[in-house]
Amino acid sequence: MIKRFTLQVAIRIILILVTCVLFSYFLLNYLWFSMMGVGLLIIIQVIFLIRYVNNTNYSLVKFLDALKNEDYSVYFSPSKKGDSFAKVFDDFNLIIKIFKRNKIEKEAQYKYFKYILEHVNLGIISIKKDDLYTNESHEEILFLNKAACDILQQPKHKYWHRLAKSVPWLVNEIKKTAEGGKTLVDFGKETEKKQLSLETIELQLLGKTYLIITFQDIRSEIEQKEIEAWHNVIKILAHEMLNSFTPVSSLASTVKSTTEDSEGNVLKAEALDDEDIQDINMAVKTIKRRSDGLLDFVKDYRTISNVPIPTLNKTNIKTFLLSIELLMKPSIQKANIAMELSHIPANATIMADTKLIEQVLINLINNSIHALHGIENPLLKINCVIEADKTVISIHDNGKGIEDQIKNQIFIPFYTTKKNGSGIGLSLSKNIMKKHGGNLLVNSEVGVYTSFSLVFKQ
Repeated sequence: MIKRFTLQVAIRIILILVTCVLFSYFLLNYLWFSMMGVGLLIIIQVIFLIRYVNNTNYSLVKFLDALKNEDYSVYFSPSKKGDSFAKVFDDFNLIIKIFKRNKIEKEAQYKYFKYILEHVNLGIISIKKDDLYTNESHEEILFLNKAACDILQQPKHKYWHRLAKSVPWLVNEIKKTAEGGKTLVDFGKETEKKQLSLETIELQLLGKTYLIITFQDIRSEIEQKEIEAWHNVIKILAHEMLNSFTPVSSLASTVKSTTEDSEGNVLKAEALDDEDIQDINMAVKTIKRRSDGLLDFVKDYRTISNVPIPTLNKTNIKTFLLSIELLMKPSIQKANIAMELSHIPANATIMADTKLIEQVLINLINNSIHALHGIENPLLKINCVIEADKTVISIHDNGKGIEDQIKNQIFIPFYTTKKNGSGIGLSLSKNIMKKHGGNLLVNSEVGVYTSFSLVFKQ
């Protein structure tokens, strides 16, 4: 486009130069009176050149002002000044049209994402970082969605200082995580207590620092999970108690009917024969056995709920796992299982209570031995992966695997798929790992493998 303008100006200048040459020629070789005509011709060419440059500048200024002011209603009509102007104006109109389309698309995207953020259940606030530390800041809040207002029980404030005065506790918590991070915050009246999961993200944009604050009330979700967990525990407890009390009640009825007559009177000893006494003795033995079973059940329950606080010591992983391998070797060899222990750096350590973690590993290895029963080429692997922020010890077997619907229940106390299992091993193991500040995770595919991972945070 600019090249076309330059070409037009160059043509005008060339015409003037040609005119000057002709003027000089006539001056030297022809009559003097032609000087007036040639001079007039030069003046006309200069006037046309000035008009052309002015028209060109006017069109350029009009085009640039339209872009600068985002005035996309400007239109350049087809010019009668030649094809060069017509093509330039067509290019101007095309550029303005492209800018207009891009602006409409950006506004549509902005409204789309704003609508999404306005209607999510996550509270979102965005402000300039400097405003957080200025008590007298009257800057507008960049973004504040409906969920944030509902959670904080605040109107949709336009200015940050008004919101900051209404919820000063939130400002303090944001300052604690202003460099980035998460925290849990309790607030509200006792009857309307809430627990927020709050996260602050720092964002650099166009040389300025912004904060994106997100938070969500998680108390209701936690309470729902607690209720579900208690329902599962109660279901297992009821199942175990019914299994014990049903035969006990039946046997007690048998003893009662054996020692009473038809009218409900207690029989004398001489009225009982040897067979009656044997039946009574057998019933009492069974009742005692089931009572002992219930006592063991209660002891197991107390074991789960009273895991001791771990005494953490720096533990060499390789030495510790070699001792576990030596301890479990007889059981593994008896089951004809191949065992592999991964290569572990000699100086790798974790902070752990070795007695408690040993209990976890023994339980997991025994579970693998049970899962590998009847499997062709059974294999048990103990792996250790050391990362920057965590260390993971895994017990992996190529056994029967765990079905998805069972996978979500195996850590529930007293839930078991074993015929003679107590259902406390995995629950106790997970509790021990939680006490260590870590976790116990499971990954499995039916008929392929099962892997339990002990995650230790660094």
